[in-house]
Amino acid sequence: MGALDGVRVLDCSDPKGHFAGKLLAGLGADVIKIEAPGGDVGRTYGPFLDDQPGPERSLYWWHYAAGKRSVVLDLQTSDGIELFLELAAESDIVLETWQPGRDHPFDPVALSDHHRELVVISLTPFGQTGPWRDYAWSDAVGLALGGPMSSCGYDNLPGTPPIRPTEHHASHIAGYFAATAACSALYERQASGLGQHIDISMHECMGFTIESSAPWALYEQHPLIRQAGRHAGPQPTEPWQYPTADGRLINIFGMPRSEASWLALVAFIQERGMGENLSDFELLDGRKRQLGLQQRSVAVMLDDIAEFIAANDAEEIYAGAQAAGAAWSTIRTPDECLADEHWHKRGFFVDVEHEERNRTVTFPGAPYILSETPWTHGRRAPLLGEHTTEVLCGELGLSDQELGALIAAGVAQ
Repeated sequence: MGALDGVRVLDCSDPKGHFAGKLLAGLGADVIKIEAPGGDVGRTYGPFLDDQPGPERSLYWWHYAAGKRSVVLDLQTSDGIELFLELAAESDIVLETWQPGRDHPFDPVALSDHHRELVVISLTPFGQTGPWRDYAWSDAVGLALGGPMSSCGYDNLPGTPPIRPTEHHASHIAGYFAATAACSALYERQASGLGQHIDISMHECMGFTIESSAPWALYEQHPLIRQAGRHAGPQPTEPWQYPTADGRLINIFGMPRSEASWLALVAFIQERGMGENLSDFELLDGRKRQLGLQQRSVAVMLDDIAEFIAANDAEEIYAGAQAAGAAWSTIRTPDECLADEHWHKRGFFVDVEHEERNRTVTFPGAPYILSETPWTHGRRAPLLGEHTTEVLCGELGLSDQELGALIAAGVAQ
């Protein structure tokens, strides 16, 4: 049993909410994905199985729809809305991502008011109110307007613009907030017996996650320097990434924070006949290091570190530095992550049967481990309308003839 076993979620979201629904499904909720005739837009997202596009071949869909059930309903029709409202009356959560005022098939606030025990989550770009509520959105727009993008880039390369993190980054951040809000509302409902409407602005989720950038801007009025793979800051810090002998990269995350760790790291380097100047370097606290970057001693220290890394293989450096207590790591590619021994030992990856293709597919697994109510990946992503009959006939009580009429009219599939 999962933590949300017995909880039903109607997932009416587009890609902005796909991750939120996936998280709830992993916690054991019965997530019914409401798809329009023809299927959710996520089915058109690549990459595709064997590079052949198709609504059942999207690897994006396989990942984000795992553990959900698929019911096809046209919510732009009166019959579709009527069936949806019947399902909502038997559900605990409705997750929707329509922008206010844009062909919205139902009023989320009115739905929440009508079904007093229902938790309705509106996950939208800029929220239900405010001058930007109808503005267009993309993941890159969210990162740009919300602040994270301004901290990413290469100010050491003149003329280069800010850059963005990975694709769907904003949707993932907002998805975590949406899942957390859903669980909080369900917990509160145990005391009050009432659900509520939750208005989540993805824009505000971004602003909540910009770390030290906000304090520097708000209180110090100090512009930040974008420093690629390390924290943006008001002063330049030492470089963190260096190439290794085997063509990879090591991230050194600055210098050790304790004298004992620093001495152990120096010993590790000098045992290999390098870093002769490191014994003379005084370990400084973070602010002194930042202010002293132009000092010759710091430049000599960094040169010795870079020379040592360039002369050795990544995994050897990683293991030795970690043994010394230094927060150094290799920078891994996705393929290298799939071979991660630590993840495999902890059972992170999950093999899922795709029975209709007679194959097993490996997926990333639980983002957290609950000892008594474990997170589960669930079965493979549903085929389009795979559970329409199961839900509308088996659970709402429609007859085969009634469902057939709805299918003929294009309301269901």
